[in-house]
Parts: sequence; structure tokens; C-alpha cells
Amino acid sequence: MSVVTEHIFSLIAKQVEDHKLVVWYDPDKAYSSVVDGIELPKTTVARYGGSFFHLRREIDGLMNGLQPPRLVVYVPQDQASTDHALVELEAAGVVMQPGQQPPPRNTRLAVVARNALKPILGEETAAQVEKNVDAGKLTLAELDALADQGQGAMGVVSLIFGTVDPQEVALVFLASEKLDQQIEQKSAAKEIIDLFRRTFELDVAEAAPLAQVREQLGRHVLLTDLIKGLAGAVPTSSGSVKVAHSAVGMDACLSLTRVWRLRRDVRETYVTAANKVEQEFSLAQVEFDPGRIVDLETFLALDRLVQWHVEQSLIESPNADLLALAQSRVARFWSDVMPPIQARWALVVAAARVLLEAERVAKAIKKAPATVPSLVKAYTDGEAPWCLLDTYQRQMESRWYNYEPELGEQHDGLDKLILKAQERYTEVGSELAKHFVEKFQKAKHSVKGVLRQVDVFGSLVKPRLDQGKTAYVWVDALRFEMAKELCEVLAADCEVTLEPAIAAIPSITEIGMAALLPRADQSAKVVSVGGGKLGLEIEGSVIKDRKDRIAFVKQHAGVAVFDAKLEDLLPKPSKKVRDGVQGAQLVLVTSQEIDELCEQDNIAQARRQMDGILNDLRRGIRVLSELGVKCIVLAADHGHLFGEEVSEDMKIEAPGGDTADLHRRVWIGVGGTVEPSYLRTSLASLGMDSEFDIATPWTLACFKAKGGARAYFHGGLSPQELVIPVATIIPTAQAPAGPPVGIDWKLTPGSPKITTRFFSVQVAGAATGLFELEAPKVRLEIRAKGKVISNPVSASYGYEDTTGEVALKVSEADPRKIEPNTITVMVNVEEIAQKSVGAYLIDANSGAELKSLDKIEVAISIR
Repeated sequence: MSVVTEHIFSLIAKQVEDHKLVVWYDPDKAYSSVVDGIELPKTTVARYGGSFFHLRREIDGLMNGLQPPRLVVYVPQDQASTDHALVELEAAGVVMQPGQQPPPRNTRLAVVARNALKPILGEETAAQVEKNVDAGKLTLAELDALADQGQGAMGVVSLIFGTVDPQEVALVFLASEKLDQQIEQKSAAKEIIDLFRRTFELDVAEAAPLAQVREQLGRHVLLTDLIKGLAGAVPTSSGSVKVAHSAVGMDACLSLTRVWRLRRDVRETYVTAANKVEQEFSLAQVEFDPGRIVDLETFLALDRLVQWHVEQSLIESPNADLLALAQSRVARFWSDVMPPIQARWALVVAAARVLLEAERVAKAIKKAPATVPSLVKAYTDGEAPWCLLDTYQRQMESRWYNYEPELGEQHDGLDKLILKAQERYTEVGSELAKHFVEKFQKAKHSVKGVLRQVDVFGSLVKPRLDQGKTAYVWVDALRFEMAKELCEVLAADCEVTLEPAIAAIPSITEIGMAALLPRADQSAKVVSVGGGKLGLEIEGSVIKDRKDRIAFVKQHAGVAVFDAKLEDLLPKPSKKVRDGVQGAQLVLVTSQEIDELCEQDNIAQARRQMDGILNDLRRGIRVLSELGVKCIVLAADHGHLFGEEVSEDMKIEAPGGDTADLHRRVWIGVGGTVEPSYLRTSLASLGMDSEFDIATPWTLACFKAKGGARAYFHGGLSPQELVIPVATIIPTAQAPAGPPVGIDWKLTPGSPKITTRFFSVQVAGAATGLFELEAPKVRLEIRAKGKVISNPVSASYGYEDTTGEVALKVSEADPRKIEPNTITVMVNVEEIAQKSVGAYLIDANSGAELKSLDKIEVAISIR
């Protein structure tokens, strides 16, 4: 008797032993061919043949006792269609039928088959068989044949592999040659080949060497995975390839390739096999339909083709579906095993966001508000403020300058996509700037309904001084959108209020920083201090530089003041700084990192380090909180534009005349010319006390001026330059949280060596205690002799562009585990002088080291 039939008979026999009388309904007639073969001791088997009267007469003689007889009544139809003809029998015994409870009385063929075949074929294959039975693709006879085929190889295969599950056997066989000697010694090659033939429909000669079997099995399952995924749209060049053809065989192949990719202990062998098959069949040259392979991840060539497809489509017509597709690919297999692939997908996502946001803002500008307060609100407030366009542009540029293509990588499409996004940002940014400048020029000054920069100290800082220790943080060139991101990060530990303010004009450091001083709201006049420089005169005092500003604050704040630079707080403040903060009522912290970094005109370095400054600000705010500061007011002197290097057609002649100061974005002086390419008016008409005129481009154009940066600008009246952030930050009373405990961390490098600038590590973890698991926020660092030599790039999920940190999450499948996350960093190989480095997982909140990988070999040459 065959296995599946024997299993159903054993279920019937058990019910007879326990309950004696069994009424067996078989609406699908799945077992009609074997019912006559049931032989149970002292048991009658009666079969319904079309007449219940005839059936009752047949068994009446057995129903006269006080106890039910040992009787099986087989009825090949649905119980509901019998009009309760056998209700007395059912009451005296038990019913067996598909879906019946408890499970031992459930005769659904798919369930019976799975339970019967699991010991023979393994859990994975048995589950596939269940699906195919449910789909009506396998009969009982076919199931018995499948079981008979699988039993022959059980003994010797189990002895060698420790299992007879074809999926596990195939996976071990594909991943290593370590068992080949045992297979040869035990003459088990035929059994293994038969197993692969039955399960995966592998066509291979029985006398084939094991190495050939391994190669053919890998090729077979990979190509089956490809052909099945193409759903009939098979390229001509692949039409003659032999693959599995039955539903069961195809499903087995797909299951094997999926597990082969997911298992980190064998995935390198998958990559090797896939690349070999890809080259053998020249798949990179095959003209696949990109729309049909967006869900496939069998071969690297497919992923690259999908990348090309998304890049080209975004250039032609960006849409949300393309963005979603790119986002999904960041976490797929080839991104996981090849950091440059993940980095490129992350860059494509960033460019897509710029293009989509540019389209949204461009449409909004056509119906833009006509008043400055309404424009400022549209730019800064709501779920989708216009300043998001600046955020996405900054993130894209940072990724672009951090990106380094693989050797030989084709990236023309990516170059064109980035160029398209840059051009679109400039176009929309120019439209926005022109609209804003026009409305600002026509507004009555001062503008009502928007905070002025000169009012910040008097309205926000001074009232706090009586309520506790207060910090006043001046951040040179902090754009509003950057502060918005910073505040979103701070919101987890602080009460944060962010509002926009109109900067003092012109939006340059000497004027903007002085406008943040006490009494600037009473008297503030733009004056020349000679040498092509401006200053701000406040109540007779001309403020020219940082030294003047610090002295003025200490003289007029009305409380004890301690001043420090942001760098003095990091990584930990000295005793002198701690004592200074403790002894002051007002702590003045200045940061010039953005302006200093960008004015150096090293565009690549500035792009790469810009977001790091936000992280430093967050750390500095945490230090201030730990030193007892109750309130922090953070403000900027001006914003900035940081696009591409200005082309010649974007440069215009300055007015000339008696020039008091000239920047790329602003001219201050008297006399000279007036041209339609720029706004020229008096500073007084824009609300600033001064004898000078101002000229600034209507759009994102620049004046021709000596020196200065090539891509970083400020001084004009665009919202990016003129709308500054003012954040009031109240640290919570909670003590600083320590590092997460009760987690057994596991770090798995994407490759054993650092062979390119990109390096990835999979982060996973499992709970070790009884308490509920909480997933922390982390960052990954590569260090050489204690120095961090890496920049964050991307992650499978939870990556924060602002800080480069990664918010992990608890696994939905197992709440006691951290969902694995592959984090990619770019290694600054120029800073490596030794042969090995370390990878460190850091808790973002406490800075504590959670786990490390030591002695990662460096095997990369700088191109």
C-alpha cells in the first residue's frame, strides 16, 4: 500500500478504534478508488451507491446492539446534500470529512498528503505539494507515486546529509563540495540525482560527475526561476533552455532559489552561480521587457536593467510608482549583497524625490499666495512645505558626491538623471525665488505676521532668562529645511517649537549675526566698515565681527554670559567649559561650520559633511541639556543656496558705482546701473535702516564677482537665503537613556574583506531576557586606529538622511528578534594606513558601543 493511502487508512482505523462507527463523507471523491481496499479487523465497510434506503438495509442488522458496531460508512458526496439521511449514524459515532474538527477527522486530501509526505519529502516540498493538491493538480494516485519515488533514497541520503528534505539536500549540495567524498564512498550519486530529478525535474545523466551535477542543478533552478518569473515572455535566445515544466517542479525550483538567496551562510555561492549563468547565457545582452522583470531578482543583470529602466523613465516622466519601485529595490537581494547596488538605488530614490517635489512645487507656484506671510507659511509649514524641495536636493547632492561607481559600471543613465534633477531644481528654485522677491519688494515693511530676526532675542530669549539657565545657539548659514530635519530628530527627547523668521537684509553673516543681538529690535542700521565690508550699528555701536558680537551680548544681556563654540562641547566638554556653563545664566554657543566648510569651495567635501553638522548640533544640544540648560533657542544668521557651479549664462554684471559690499548674490552701494536681470531698490524700502541701495538677482543667478565659492551662495532674497529657522528647544526632564540591554547582537559583513569603497554589514539581534524587545536607533562606523573613516550611505530600512543613523525595528514574524537590516557605508580609504580595520555598531542615543567586528582586512587600491 502506498504512503498517502496508508495514511488516510490509518486515520480511519484510529477513529474506528476510538469510536467504532465512522461516517466518512468524500464530496470530491478523492478516495473513491481506494475505499474497497480498506481492511480493518472485525470492521464492516459500507459504501453508499446512490440509494440511502439500500444503504440502511445493508447495515440495519449491525445496529441492533446497545453499542455502536465497528462500521465505516463511506459516502462520496457532501454531508449537506444528504438531507440528514444518516443523522442517527452520525449521532452514534463520528463524522470524517474535509475540514472536520478535530484535525484527525479532517480528510481534506491536501492536508492528508502534506502530513503523509512530510517525513519523506521534507517540510518545504510537502507544503508545495499541499498547495498543488488544493489547486487540483495532483490526485491520490499521483501522490502515492510521488511518495514511492521519494522513499528509495531516504536511507543513504539521510545518512550523508542528515535530512531527506530535497530542498535542504539541494541547498547543501549547491553550496559546498564538502560532502562529495562521502557521496562517492557510499555510491549515493544515483539516489541524489534521482531525488533532484523527481523534485526539481533536473535533466542530468546518471553517470555525470558531481561537479557537473552541481553546476547543472544551479543553472536549472536559476533559469527556471527566471522563466517562471517572466510568465511566458521568454526572450528568443532563452526559449530552448530546459527548465522545470510542471507546477510542482517549478515551485520547488523557485523555493530553492529563494532560500538560497536568503540564507546568509550560502548566499555567496548563489552570487557565484548566478554570475556564471548570467555570463554563460549573455543575459546582460538579452532584450528583456523591463516591465516584466521589476519583481525578479534572479540575476544581477536584471537588477541593473531595472535600474536603467527606472532611471530612463524618471528622466522622461517621473511618477510616484517609479519612486516606490526604486525604494523597494533598496532592500532587495542584490542591494543586500552588493553595497554599490544599494548606494545607487538610494541615489535614484533621492533624485526621484527631487523631480517629483519639483513638479509639485512648480504647480503650486502658479497659484502661489500673494502676501509674504502666506508665502513664508507655504514654504515652511504644513505636511508638505515647499522647503522639502531643498531637503531632497541637499540629500541627493550629498549622495551624489558620496557615490563612487564600480569599476566598469555603466552610469550614463544615472548621470543624466542627476543632471535632470539638478536642472529641474534650479528651474523651479528660480521661479520660486522670483515670485518671492517680487512679493517681498511690494510688501509693506516691516512685514506683519512673520517674526523678524531682530526680534529673536527680545521676544524669545530674554523672557526665558528668568525661568532658568538658557542657551542661545547661533548657527551660521543653517537653512530652514535643515533646522526642520534637526527638530524632527530632537522631538524624541525634547519639546520643540520651530518657526520661520525673516532675516535682516542683506542675508550675510555680518548683518545676520548682529541682528540676533540684544537691542537689535530697537536700533539696527546697515553701515559700511570699509574694506568692502558691512556692519550693523546698534544704538551707536558698530558690530563688525564675532569679537564685537560676544562683547555686545555680555554687555547688554543683563545676566551672566558664558560663550563657547560648538566644537568646545564635543565630544565631551572640558572642565573649563562645564564650569563656565554652570556659572552662567545665558550660554552663548556659536557654530560657523556650515559657512566655513562651504566657503572653502571644496564642493565634494562640503556635500559629504553637511549632514554631519546637523548631527554635531544634535549632540551639542544633548550636552547642554546634561549640563543643566533648561531652554535652548537656536537661530541662524542667514540661509543659503547650494546648487551646482554657476554657469556663465547665470552670471550677470553687478551695478558698479560706489560699492560698499559685493557678494555673488547681493550688491550694496550707491550709484551704478539698473538692469532688468536684478532687483534694485533701497535697503530702507525693504525695512532696513541704511543709506545704501541693494541689488539682488530675481532668480538664482549670480553677480560676477572676484573670489567666493562657485556653488554655495547667500546674500540675496530667495526664501532659501532669507527665511531663517528659530527653534525653541525644551529638553525633557528624563535622565539620558543608556544603551539597550537584553539584546544579543549579530553583525554579518557583506564580504570578508573591504574590496571597494562601499562596505555593508547586516545587523540583527535577538532578545536574551524576559522583557519586551525594543529596537534602538543605531549607526555603523568603520574605524582605523580609533578614528572614524566612513560616511553612512544607506540601509535596507530606517535610514535617516539627516544623521546617517538607522532606526531598527522588531520583526513582525518574531517579536523577540530585530528585523535584519543591511547598512552600507562608504569607506574613506585614503585615511587607511594599516591592513585591517574594525566595524562598530553604536547606539545613537547614548553613544555606547553595542557590537564590533575586528580585523576586517582591507584589500582595496585607490583608483
